[in-house]
Amino acid sequence: MQLHENNAYWAKNAPEFDKHIHPDIEALVKRIGDDIGRVDRVLDMAAGTGIVSLELAKRVKQVDALDLEPEMISVARKKAVESGIANISFHVRNAYELGFPDHIFDAVVILNSLHVMKTPDVALGEAMRVIKPTGLLVAPTYCHAETAENLDNYQGWASKSGHKSYHLFTSNSLCALISGCGFKVKERKVVAIKHERQSQGMMLGYVVASPAPTVS
Repeated sequence: MQLHENNAYWAKNAPEFDKHIHPDIEALVKRIGDDIGRVDRVLDMAAGTGIVSLELAKRVKQVDALDLEPEMISVARKKAVESGIANISFHVRNAYELGFPDHIFDAVVILNSLHVMKTPDVALGEAMRVIKPTGLLVAPTYCHAETAENLDNYQGWASKSGHKSYHLFTSNSLCALISGCGFKVKERKVVAIKHERQSQGMMLGYVVASPAPTVS
C-alpha cells in the first residue's frame, strides 16, 4: 500500500501486513474500485501487498502493481497466483521514475502512500505523465494533522511501531499538493479509518482528481 523510503519497516512487516486489515480498509478498497469502474488499464502505485490491485483486477482489463519494496511485491504476487488472477503485472520500481510511456493509464491509484514519500510531488508528476488526459487519480491519504487528537494518536502509535511519515497532511494541504501538481480535485471527503494496529483509528482524506485542462 505504500511506496516507502523507510524500507526496513516495510520489509519486516510485509509477511504479516494483511493480517491487520480492518473492514474499514476493505470498504475503502471497494470504493476505489467503484469510482474507477470498468476501464482498460490502471496503475496501482505503491501497491504494497496488492490489496487494491487484486480488487481492481476483477473489474479492469489490466493492472500494473508497482512498489519499491520487493518483499511487498512478493506477497502480492503470491496472492494473485493463489487467487488465479492473471491480469496483474508486478513491478519493483520507484514511483519517482515509473518507466511507463506517457498517457497509457485510465486511472492511477495511490493509496495511503503520499505521506511516506519524501517528495510526493515528484510521484504525482509521474502520475500526471502516465495518466490519460481523461483519466482519474484516486489518492486516499492519511491526514494525520486533520485534528489535534488524530495527530496525537498517530504520533503515539508511530513512536512504538517505528513508522515514519515525512508529511503530516490535513485534507486541505493534501488537496493543495495534488492541485499544485496539475490535477483538478473532483471529490474530497474526510473519513475515519480503523486499522488493527491503530485501535483509535485515523483520519483519511479521500481525494479523486483528474488532469486539469491545459490553457492553450
